Formats: sequence, C-alpha cells, structure tokens
Amino acid sequence: MSEVQYISDIPNQNISYAAKIKDDYDWGRKTMLAYIQRSSFSTNTYKMWLKKLYDYYNGHIDIEDYKLVTAPFGKEIEGDWADVKNYPIIKPKVDLLRGEFSKRPKDMTVYVVNDDVNNKMLEELNKQINDNLEQQFINTLNAQGVDTGIPSQEIPTPEYIKEQFESSYRDKRAINGQHAINFISQYNKLDEVFDVAWFDWMATGEVYTKKGIEHNEVFVEVVNPLDIDYDKDPDLQFIEDGDWVVRRKYMLPSSIIDILYDDLTMDEINQIETLAIQGPAFSTTSPFLYDRTVPFKAYSRLIEVLHVEWKSKKKIGIVDFVDEMGQPQSLEVTEDYTKTEGQTLKWYWVNEVWEGYRIGTTLYKRIRASQNQRNSIDNPSKCKLSYNGRVFSNRNSRNISMVTLGIPYQVLYNATMHRLKLAMAKMKDDMVILDLNLKPKNWDIDKWMLMADQTSIMFADYAKEGVNRNNNTQSRLQIASSTIQAYIELLRFIKQEWDEVCGITKQREGQITSSETVGGVERAVVQSSLITEVYFAYFDQFKEREYQGLLDWSKLAWINGKKTSFVMPETAKTIYMDIDGIEHSESEYGIFVAKSSKLQEKIKMVQSIAQPLAQNGTPGSTIVEILESDNLADIKMKLRSAEAKMQEYSQMKEKAQQEHEQQVVQMQSEMADRNQQYVLEQIDRKGEWDMRKTELTALGMDEGDDNTAIQKAMIDAGLKEKEMANKLAIAKSKPKTTTK
Repeated sequence: MSEVQYISDIPNQNISYAAKIKDDYDWGRKTMLAYIQRSSFSTNTYKMWLKKLYDYYNGHIDIEDYKLVTAPFGKEIEGDWADVKNYPIIKPKVDLLRGEFSKRPKDMTVYVVNDDVNNKMLEELNKQINDNLEQQFINTLNAQGVDTGIPSQEIPTPEYIKEQFESSYRDKRAINGQHAINFISQYNKLDEVFDVAWFDWMATGEVYTKKGIEHNEVFVEVVNPLDIDYDKDPDLQFIEDGDWVVRRKYMLPSSIIDILYDDLTMDEINQIETLAIQGPAFSTTSPFLYDRTVPFKAYSRLIEVLHVEWKSKKKIGIVDFVDEMGQPQSLEVTEDYTKTEGQTLKWYWVNEVWEGYRIGTTLYKRIRASQNQRNSIDNPSKCKLSYNGRVFSNRNSRNISMVTLGIPYQVLYNATMHRLKLAMAKMKDDMVILDLNLKPKNWDIDKWMLMADQTSIMFADYAKEGVNRNNNTQSRLQIASSTIQAYIELLRFIKQEWDEVCGITKQREGQITSSETVGGVERAVVQSSLITEVYFAYFDQFKEREYQGLLDWSKLAWINGKKTSFVMPETAKTIYMDIDGIEHSESEYGIFVAKSSKLQEKIKMVQSIAQPLAQNGTPGSTIVEILESDNLADIKMKLRSAEAKMQEYSQMKEKAQQEHEQQVVQMQSEMADRNQQYVLEQIDRKGEWDMRKTELTALGMDEGDDNTAIQKAMIDAGLKEKEMANKLAIAKSKPKTTTK
C-alpha cells in the first residue's frame, strides 16, 4: 500500500471486522492518519503556548514581553542593562499549593452498587442475630442443668447487635475493592503520580493520565499536556468519554522494541534502527523535547511514536430462544453468527475501542481492537478510552490556570524591577560642590582630595590671588532620585494585587504582623482558602474518576484472581488480599473521595482531642496512630477500637471491683467466725481451768499456793493427756498384721 498523505474525512466505522483487517489493516491506517492530521500536532500553536507556561513558572524570560523596557523608542537597547531578569512571584504561589496538596488527606471509600447489595446485608444481619439467639437458647438450657456440650457465653441483646451491625457493616466485596485500590495505590506510587499531575494542573490547567495492564497488573502514568490531543463532546468533562485521542512520545529504538517486540519483524527492527541512524524522525513541524537544546535535537536518535485510540463500531447480535426447560433466554453473539430454527436475532452496532501505533512517519503497528475493553455491565455500547484527563476552565472560553493568571503580574513586576535597577545604576551618594580655586597653591587635585579623605579636613588657600571668599563657593549636590521610592511602592502594589487575584495572601503564607488580630488572620486565611478551593475540588473529581478507572482495569487484570499481601504505611498493618476473579469482575464498585478541605478540618478537630483521650486512658499507640493518619475512615476505626477496648477494660475493672468486694465480705465473715471460735475456745479453756483447779485442790493444793506452780502442773497434765491421745491415734493408724 502506498503511504496516504492526507485524509480529510474519518473512514466509515460501521463496517465488519473482515473489512477492517482487509489489506493488512488498510482501514486502520487511514483512520489513524485522519485523526493524527486532525490533532494539534500539525500546527503546534496551542502546544507552544503550553510550553511557555512551564517557562513562566521556571522563570525563563521571553524578551517579546518586555519591549516597553528593552526597546522604549522602537530600537533595542544595547548592553547589559537591556537584559531583563526574572524575579519570581508566580513560582512561590504554585509551590505553596503543591506543598498543601501533598499534605491534604487522602480519604477514599469503596462501596458496592450491585442490585443484590441489600440482600447480602440482610443475609449477614440475619446470620448474626440467629447465632445470638442460638447462644441465648444454649445459655438457658445450661442454666436449667441440661448438658448441651457448649459452654455458656455472655452475649449482647439482638437490638444491640442490629445497632452495631448497621453502623459498621461493609459488604465483603466492598472490603475486597478497598484492598484492591489500596494495593494499586502502593504498586503505582499514586502519591507521586498525583503530585506530578497536580503540577501540570497548576501550570497549564490541564491534567492527563493513561491507565492499562502490564503483566497482569494495573498501571497508571501521567501524560505530558504538550503530548496529547483529543476530541470529545462539549458537555463531557473527562476525555475518557471522548471519541479519540492521540498521544505523542519521543522514544529511542530500544524503548520502541521493548513495547512492540511481539509485533515487530526483523526487517521492521532494522527499519527502526535506520531511522535512528538518519537522525530524529519527527512528523510535526515544531517538536518539543523539553529541556533538550537545539544542537542535541539535530543529532538525537529519538523517534516520534504516535499512539492513537478511537471509538469504532462492532456488530453484535442478541439471540432470543427458549431453552430445554421452557425458559426464555437471551444471548449475545458475534457478527458471524447464523441463527437456527426457533431463534429470534436482532443486530446492533455498539462502540468498541481500537488502537494503533505509528513509528516515525511510515511504520504502522498493532492496529487492533483493544484487548482490554472497559465496558459497562448495563450498557454494552458504553466503553471508555485508556486515557483520561480534564481541563480547568475552558467552558465557552480559552482555558486558564494559576500560572496563566500570574503572567501579567510577573511581566509587570520584572519590568518594574528592571527600571528600578536602571535607576539604582544612575544613583550616586550626595556630593559637595567646591570652587576649584580654593585648592592650595602648588597642590594637585589628587593630593587635595586624599588629604580630605584621610583627615576629614579640606584645606583652602584664600590668600591666593583671584579667590572669592563668598560663602556660596560650596554647595551640596543630591544625585539620589526620588523615583526609586516610587518604584518600590509600585512593586509592593503589584505583589499585593497578585496576592488577591491568586487567593494566597500573606497571612496564608505565615507572614503576620504584630498589629494583626487573631480573628482577622483567621478570616484572611479562610477567605484565601475559599478562592483556591476550586482548584482542589476539580482535581478531586478527577482523582475520583481515576480511582474508579483503576478498579475497573483491575477486574480485567485479575480475572484469574489475585493473592498478595502489602503493608499499609499509616498503620504498619499487613493486609492479606485474596480476591476471587469472577466475583471481582461481576462487582459494580463506586468510589467516594471526601472533599479535602472539609475532611482536613474534621481530621484536625479529631486530632486536637488527643490530649483528652490520653487523660481518659486511651493507649498511647492509638493516639500516635490517630495523629499520623490522614484518613478519616481509619481514624473512626481506631477510635471505635479504642472505645471498645476502654469499654472492655471498664467492664473488667468493674468485675474485678465486684470480686474484690465479695472477697472483702467473705474475709470479714471468716474473721467473724474466727473471733467467735476464739471466744468459744476461751470459754472452754475457762471451764477446763476451773475443773483442773478443782482437781488440784483435791490433790492438796489450795488457792494460796504459788499460781505458777499450779499453772505448770496443769500444763504438764494437759501435755501428758495430749501425748496419750497422740499415741493412741498412731497406734490406730498402723496396719494390722495378718497370717496366711
């Protein structure tokens, strides 16, 4: 096939698959070329403007912006003073927002929108309540003395179970979806990806990404706004819903072979190497190689590779028939299907994403229907491109960005600084004007000025002939221009105006004067945040689409299931993920990304109660986890866990207190018993004493005898009696001998 030079119309997309692949995908090459020629890469006017926005952020000067100071009368000023320098006022504002973005909370929640989600929830709730009722029945039987073989347990009421279930229940599929997006975020380092995307958003007001599958894993990358063009309906916000997209990349031969090695022949690999030897192969008139210099471009081995995606059409049929059980059924079939007797067949054209690569200007490869179609279960014609992105403010007008707003102020500020620099060059210190005739005779000018400089005394010779002694022979000359102060005030005015336009005031930057009140500073910061919040809000909407797309792509990548583990950086907790591929692919997920500003305020309020939590007995590890977390859902779970532990601890403490009180009562009762026993023993001993005393009196001892002797005699008699009792007990305990 000869190379097509220009195609004005897009080829017909409602043709059969056989017609699309005819003549080695001739239809595909024509379609790709038509979209490439429709893209802005053919002129680069808009892309050149985007490139300038990055230059303004980095402080590169476009001398055309400063003709009023470099050529005030239509003629260029020569010399160093014609060189305008950059004094950045755009970059600090953008950098502040970049810093704020990196610190904003990243709270995303996955939920399931399948039709059976309510049924699943009721099944789980019923299961928990039934388990509770069964345990209550077992506890009742055990209390009645029935041997159930199952121990009794303390259980809450069914009402409490229902309340806790409704506040904490999450569908198992939603939990798997949450684990999936968390794993994808870590695998792709999404924080770094979104930081780069946010910078593009600030610089150009545009952000673009590409998602796909590599080695059964989902990947996402940021696409440079200079290297992408597309078309979509005016009412569509995101380009993944558009009709076509063209992406430009500059690649070395080795990188091209890495990506397309399955599709390249040996002759094509040699052709690619020949392109690199001959020099850069660019199809556009003004390619951008970013920071590469012009001499490097001339000798570079880079080759331009264009990736084109578009929405074509495919023919599908819906067959209605009655199965062997007498039930009506429907089945989707391909365009080569032939119906049989008893079947009803209807044909439809539905959207299908196609793609292709052009290497250099002549080599077309991998023209095919995309192997991974991101379709909708409900609508077979609804599909999305692998590229996504949005524009900040191009509704009925040309788009703007933070850098775009700052360009007039940056140019005016640099021009004023340039004029101030020229005024300072002309400025001299105050000078004294002296009559030259006052110089002493026979002194030269150098000696006269040196003496004045060293001694602070300037000698004059009034005796010299012709000297006028008028006091007006000396005066002061002021060279300093009053315009310098005017320039300084103008610079201050320009910065103040720029602060109000961009919405980032001095108070937000932390520059607070001693005369400002706390309330005034807070109002200034809040007002500033309201102005810039629109940038964050629109970008959060884009992130929500990205998370949704990553989950959709994971259904295709993990169709055979996914088993892995990863560590959550906020909690250092290991997550073990085991996803069933079929269940995952049939789940309809939704993503909720909380509004960053409101969420940030809530998180700060929760974190501010860390000290009261510590005073109320919350473990220190839990408080540290709360302070480190930037996810409100995680904080809620940690607080609930801490509350449950504190409640459990309180119950254990109360139970221990009750046991302690019971032990005290028991000890008091035992002590009372001992005291009573002691009293009884004292009474018995008193009676025994009286009896012994009577016996000793009968033996001839009377009350007048020594009490000590009487007591000793009584003790000896008691010991002898006990000794006889012990011997008798020992004798009884010995085994008796038997004879056989």
